[in-house]
Amino acid sequence: MNESLTSFLLTEETTGIYESLKVYDGVFFRMKEHLDRFFESAHTLEIKIPETRKEIEAKLKKALTDSGRKNAFVRLTLAGGELVVHVGERTHPPGMYKKGITLKTSTIVRKSFRTDFPEAKSTSCLNQVLATLDPTPSGNYEILFLNSEGFLTEVRIGNFFAVIQNKLCTPPVRGLLSGVTRGFVIKCARLGKISVEEKPLMRHELFNANEAFLTNTSWEILPIREVDGRKIGSVIPGPITQKLQTIFRRELGKEIKNVKN
Repeated sequence: MNESLTSFLLTEETTGIYESLKVYDGVFFRMKEHLDRFFESAHTLEIKIPETRKEIEAKLKKALTDSGRKNAFVRLTLAGGELVVHVGERTHPPGMYKKGITLKTSTIVRKSFRTDFPEAKSTSCLNQVLATLDPTPSGNYEILFLNSEGFLTEVRIGNFFAVIQNKLCTPPVRGLLSGVTRGFVIKCARLGKISVEEKPLMRHELFNANEAFLTNTSWEILPIREVDGRKIGSVIPGPITQKLQTIFRRELGKEIKNVKN
């Protein structure tokens, strides 16, 4: 490959990174973990960050102050050598949390870690775009990916968990994006004496799970009602999901209070 083509393929104009952060009562939830991943993504993809960590923290806080919001959804993006912060909101209908949502397994296979760096939060979202363009039955809220071996991986913008025989199970993050909220939920489960196992899962196991839910920054813990036409569990949200939602709010409150103090 000639030098000019190599330079073009690796230019920052063709690759970017981003983080989505949630603000509760004026406090950024787990800013450290989000910025850790932001810098790790940049290092892996050889993208130069034009500002220091302290400067980025100050930029995020100033953007929030300027917005006048106390609760917000904030997007930090680095593309084309420019750092951009957008402050907005992302809300979800309360009914989603009471009735649960439906999932459809994508015909698009999740990229292998041998061909990509799924651990890096890149603006290159071709897998997700193709899955979105692929026709799915109406009423499906999210799309679930399998890897080339047929194991469940993640959804387009989040991680998933299943309760199987009273144990909270989730795919290992090897070859997946390690969600900040995912890690917080695992912490909450352990605080609640809920057994957690990170292991490869097949669709058969998910179809027959007692409960299932998705996690990401804006959803927090979002119950799943149905996958590929199969009902998941008998109660939505299930008892373990409800317990985790309660612990999540409690621990979130503690973290916000600690930051304020």
